[in-house]
Amino acid sequence: MQGLVLSRGSNRGALMRRRGLLGGLGGLLLLLHGAVVWSAPPAPPSPASQPGPVAAPLGVVGAQTPMISPREVRPGMTGYGLTVFKGLTPERFPIRVIGVLRHYLPKMDVILIETDDPRLVHTGIVQGMSGSPIYIEGKLAGALAYGWRFSKDAVAGVTPIENMLAELHRPVRGKSAQPMAVEAANFPSQSGRYVAELPRKELLTELARGGQVEGSRTPTEILRLTPGAVLAGAEPKLMRASLPLVVAGLTERALEGLREALQPYNLVPLQAGGIGAATGSGRGPDRFEPGGSIAVQLIRGDISASGTGTVTHVDGNKVLGFGHPMFTAGELFAPVATAEVLTFLASISSSFKLANVLREIGSLILDREACIVAEMGQKAAMIPVQLTVRVKGQPDYLLNSEVASHRAFTPMLLASVVGSALGAAVPDVVETTVRIDSKVTARGFAPLLSTDTMAAAEGVSPKMLLNSMGLRQVMSLISNPFQTVPIDRLEMTLSVEHKAQVAEILSVALASDELEPDTEPSIYVTLQPYGGGPRTVRAVPFTVPRALAGQSLKIEVAAGNLVRPEMAPAETLPDYVANLRKGYPAQQLVVTLSTTDEGVTLRGRIVPSLPASVVATLRGGSSSRRGELQKRLYRFTTDLGIVLAGKQELTVTVKDPR
Repeated sequence: MQGLVLSRGSNRGALMRRRGLLGGLGGLLLLLHGAVVWSAPPAPPSPASQPGPVAAPLGVVGAQTPMISPREVRPGMTGYGLTVFKGLTPERFPIRVIGVLRHYLPKMDVILIETDDPRLVHTGIVQGMSGSPIYIEGKLAGALAYGWRFSKDAVAGVTPIENMLAELHRPVRGKSAQPMAVEAANFPSQSGRYVAELPRKELLTELARGGQVEGSRTPTEILRLTPGAVLAGAEPKLMRASLPLVVAGLTERALEGLREALQPYNLVPLQAGGIGAATGSGRGPDRFEPGGSIAVQLIRGDISASGTGTVTHVDGNKVLGFGHPMFTAGELFAPVATAEVLTFLASISSSFKLANVLREIGSLILDREACIVAEMGQKAAMIPVQLTVRVKGQPDYLLNSEVASHRAFTPMLLASVVGSALGAAVPDVVETTVRIDSKVTARGFAPLLSTDTMAAAEGVSPKMLLNSMGLRQVMSLISNPFQTVPIDRLEMTLSVEHKAQVAEILSVALASDELEPDTEPSIYVTLQPYGGGPRTVRAVPFTVPRALAGQSLKIEVAAGNLVRPEMAPAETLPDYVANLRKGYPAQQLVVTLSTTDEGVTLRGRIVPSLPASVVATLRGGSSSRRGELQKRLYRFTTDLGIVLAGKQELTVTVKDPR
């Protein structure tokens, strides 16, 4: 839990004097030579040794776990929580009830508790304890999930178990989790071959792809603050606990980008090592237990990122944890694994658990306001990513990872992986040009192939890479409006040159203000190279169609990445995928001739040059399914071999020979 830190020394003594040492729980703690020694943690209480079932609405779930509602909780009640302090075994920590905050969230109360546990007096309530089951007088009350930032006392909020149980049997619409037939195979790993990082300084120039693929959204639009997300801040209010997202294999620059993207979701990326294997170590428990650790794997392989929290309750193969959402994403499919806690790291700002991922044993299926829900025995689909970075005179840098598939979060995960690979292989703070050859393999379709060229003054950033055609195609496939399309693989080869081959389009000109139909004139394009080099003029030929005779003509000359391909709105999934194949790379100069004539897009096809009477019938309802009006276009492309930026236009008349 981020920011719930107790002051050391005198505050600890005051806390104990005020509440009494361990509040009548003597016998659990022995102080020997200044060290804290704990007895073995008993299992959760059984009905035989506890009072009878609680009255409606909870009672005893599955005749195994007595539960208590916030309506039955009173200040001063005592109990304990379960969490893993080190290793695999959950241990108890004593708690006392402060009170109940009524209707803290819609139709949800929060139970306030405090603890005098010496380990937590030292560290505060730590990140990774989210989901720790809290038992009050022998009955399960809920999950430790909330707290105050920079609190001096170990005070926390508990999500009631009744709100978590409401999510247990919620129907799941998606089909991204399939039964686990066998132990997952080890994914190729080459961790540790390169250790390098890019500088923190912001890029001076980012001349990257800016065009939109149909159906895609920008990362800013995708990563909006979701309902229930909490912005970082130090204001004195009860807030959702943070989760430690332990990452390995990311460069510092890529980690900073991921930290910025995850800030609205209260996930805190922490750099650590030893968790790079795609499916964990393969050892450890093969089932979850209350109080045990649960890790949600967002990235795994040579680069990995796993959010670690605590299991609250197990019902058959269903698992409840965290006591709050991870992203508030609703349905979210990602591998879940057992984890081994190495230690608690105490921090003035935010203490956290440092853990290793062990064995994948299920899939996350729901990410709701009250908790996450996972299912053991299910396997979540991941997107395998193979990256090759090539620099002349150096061996190829190879990286294999997998990322979780989700329309909102996959883009930032992919950008982190690709950006980190590029930064690790090419850490030089110099002018850089990168050619990106992408291959996206989507089930049921031929591979989508694309080539991009990007340039920057001080290295290519992860944000720039989000604009590459390959990543945009992945984003569009995931968020397509027709049906789920499994992505079987993403392969990218990044060829790097240490020079900025960039030029801006300054102006365009023709030899005459009038053009002859059926001729091939040239348009003269003035280019200004990056860095103040000498300007150059390129003569780019194009054809004047006879159909344009007697018309006023607009000529636009633009960098390919700024040009939207001519295509009709897709009405079927094959049309949608076909549109994703269309686009122009940044090194192409695109000459567009457009007229005042109008055509129409109809049933996924473009019908040009309709009579005025037909156009008039469509003008009032251009957004209907009948068709959409479209200007008549002619396009010509020339590859100049450098990254282009900007666009210019002019207007001329085409002579009528009659």
